[in-house]
Amino acid sequence: MLKIATKFAPEVPAFETAWKAGFRFAEFWLSADLLKRVDTIVEQAKRYPLAYVPHLPNKKVDKNAVERVIRLYRGLNCQAMVLHQPMMDAWGAAFAEQAPEMKLAVENHVLNEEQFWDWAEKNPGLNLDVEHLWLFTLKGATLNQVSETLARFLKKYKQKLNHVHLPGYIPGGDEHRPMYCSRDFVFMVWDQLHAAGYEQFVVSEVNGSYQTLQDLKMDQLLFERWRELRKHNVR
Repeated sequence: MLKIATKFAPEVPAFETAWKAGFRFAEFWLSADLLKRVDTIVEQAKRYPLAYVPHLPNKKVDKNAVERVIRLYRGLNCQAMVLHQPMMDAWGAAFAEQAPEMKLAVENHVLNEEQFWDWAEKNPGLNLDVEHLWLFTLKGATLNQVSETLARFLKKYKQKLNHVHLPGYIPGGDEHRPMYCSRDFVFMVWDQLHAAGYEQFVVSEVNGSYQTLQDLKMDQLLFERWRELRKHNVR
């Protein structure tokens, strides 16, 4: 079954909010400064029975940051690690050498269609950001066209797929809104991931203004509704 996750900076209030909302899976937003507190983060995170995935910072990464995120990954028995392509190009070999057990998940960002398929082909592990796919790669596409591209992607690359970002995107709307803001889009993605046998994180990657107990609960309720519909073969 899919693992619906939230994403937050590893601070105590955020752990509390995610837990109370019903989330049992979480992705960490990290900076180089946050990683300096890696031992404290691990200690705090272990107080909550969640499973975790770290997101490597997008800048100011050096050998110390690499060592610290490996400590965090091992200390929390993380499920994967998300990173952007520039960080993969710069540090992928170091992670492969120092932590070969780490499941890397390289994220698609501002890519045209040719670049998107090149990203999927060349990286050993992938984080599919479905909002980025629609917003940047398939500009102006209909939901059916996004669905067709996702089906093609999963048919060829599902074995590489280690992580998924799925905000509730609507063309013309703001980025990083909760899943419940775009039910048809989210249900389509969940249906396809489930059919493909994907069982890793699907992250409601939202802006800080949506990191509230009510908004997070709404995403959980949406997932429960989807599961009920599947159980009764409505979808």
